[in-house]
Amino acid sequence: MPVSPLWSILFFIMLFCLGLSSMFGNMEGVLVPLQELNVIPKKWPKELVTGLICVVSFLIAIIFVLRSGNYWLALFDNFAGSIPLLIIAFFEMFSVVYIYGIDRFNDDIKFMIGHKPNIFWQATWRFISPLIMLVIFLFYFVVKVSQKLEYIVWNPNYELFPKSEVENYPGWVYAIVVLVAGVPSLMIPGFMVFKAIQSCVMKQDDRQDLVNAVSEISINGELKNKS
Repeated sequence: MPVSPLWSILFFIMLFCLGLSSMFGNMEGVLVPLQELNVIPKKWPKELVTGLICVVSFLIAIIFVLRSGNYWLALFDNFAGSIPLLIIAFFEMFSVVYIYGIDRFNDDIKFMIGHKPNIFWQATWRFISPLIMLVIFLFYFVVKVSQKLEYIVWNPNYELFPKSEVENYPGWVYAIVVLVAGVPSLMIPGFMVFKAIQSCVMKQDDRQDLVNAVSEISINGELKNKS
């Protein structure tokens, strides 16, 4: 190819811009929920919080440039981007259809495009897509649980070389898998349980405040009548 160094430089710049633009979305996806849930005080400078998140992400990503980085990459690729995405997508769909309400969602779409979605989209959103995602998740979970955690090694001393040798991950990797795949998946039901408990506690506090207010009014009324 003519002027090959130029094309290599342009290709590198394209990859750099692609990664940079992806990081903008990733940072906002982490920072905005933390601020809206008041995990991080809003008075903290956004630039400082963004920088701290970038530093923490950089320190975590160092494992991918070690000599074992390719194995870590395969581990994250197999578990961090599979089960959590299925569970999050299923909860998003379930929340919109059965919690927010499909009728309200249809009204929102009608407001934007002028008409409600047809029967195909209604059936897909209500029944077909949640069922398909649930079946995919169950089959994927069963397959992954039944499989052994293995990785491929390039070993010149392997008797079948140049074929790759298959080795088993050490036992402690199972804890990493649970951490990588389980924590993102459990955030949604965990937060749901937290909000349910918080709501029950607030209702009890409101009832107690109401009882205290009624008692105070009664006492004041009795004192006023006595006087």
